[in-house]
Amino acid sequence: MKGQNIPAVIIYLFLISATLWGFTEQVEVTGLFSKDCTLPCPFPPGHDEVIHWSKENKIVHSYYQQKDQLEKQDPHYRGRTHLFHENIPSGNASLKLNNLTMTDEGSYTCYVGTAQDRTEVEVLLRVRAPSSYALEYQKTNTERRLKCYAFFTYPAPNISWKQGNVSVQETDWEETRNGVLHSLRSEKDIINTTDTYYCYVHFHHDVWAAEWKMMQDHLHEVEGSHTTIPCEHGNDAVSTDGFSVVWTLHKNGVTSVLASFNGTPHSHQPRVQIDKTDFSLMLDYLTADDSGEYLCNISTPLYTKLTVSTLHVENSGNTLIIVLVVAVLAAVAVVAVALYCFKVCTMINCF
Repeated sequence: MKGQNIPAVIIYLFLISATLWGFTEQVEVTGLFSKDCTLPCPFPPGHDEVIHWSKENKIVHSYYQQKDQLEKQDPHYRGRTHLFHENIPSGNASLKLNNLTMTDEGSYTCYVGTAQDRTEVEVLLRVRAPSSYALEYQKTNTERRLKCYAFFTYPAPNISWKQGNVSVQETDWEETRNGVLHSLRSEKDIINTTDTYYCYVHFHHDVWAAEWKMMQDHLHEVEGSHTTIPCEHGNDAVSTDGFSVVWTLHKNGVTSVLASFNGTPHSHQPRVQIDKTDFSLMLDYLTADDSGEYLCNISTPLYTKLTVSTLHVENSGNTLIIVLVVAVLAAVAVVAVALYCFKVCTMINCF
């Protein structure tokens, strides 16, 4: 029995001595909720490695005598921790922690003792949810409204609004919970379409930003023509991973997806195309039904920009008359050419 307790005693003696020496390294790691994460712990290679991972007073993982020793492992970590055994001789005592939970967040201590040296590393683990964010624009007959979303975040973020350069209060908001994860919706009425509106989702040291802007120059076209609606974007954003563009038409409370770009252009409606260079929307053979508000949604993981353009297509009552006139003129031209040819042939005795 005494022989079986010696390794544990040695571990705690090593921990006490290492604490007196102070930490040799401090690192910070961010992991995603429900995903796997590796806590780094490099050490000078040696012989007879003793590895001990702990969090506060909990034993997370122990290794000595060239194998895992998990009899005293805290139940919370049971079946979720792994060392890279093949890399231990080269000086790698990193710990892989599977299926992260929010309670895994905190400060971990990695102690490694060899016949030649002793190393201690403190790893601060932060657990973040794989959150997503969005800005939605809605228009009815009586109002325009923006809705700013944060889905499945931890901890709960703060959402703020600006109208131009002035901070403003939200119109309405709602929060829901799924376990420890938070989902928030913050709404803001658009009371002045000449202003630009901004939504900011503050989480930890980062900020997700969204911008809404209405183009003041309205487009006026006639039926049967074609037009190009520009899409404002920053050139630096195009090269960002996760960059995408979506064009939608908002009319009578209904939103229709027209075209999109996520590395390659896609058309979702007839008579429309998206330019793969400047992401403008091209519409052919316009009809009066094409009138409405066109929204260009540019998104990256940390930024969204919504630009609204208004298109009015006039129902030209002269269209049929113009078509008839053109047809009559064409017929007259055909008859004139035929008479001329007949006259020429008569003069030279074609018949």
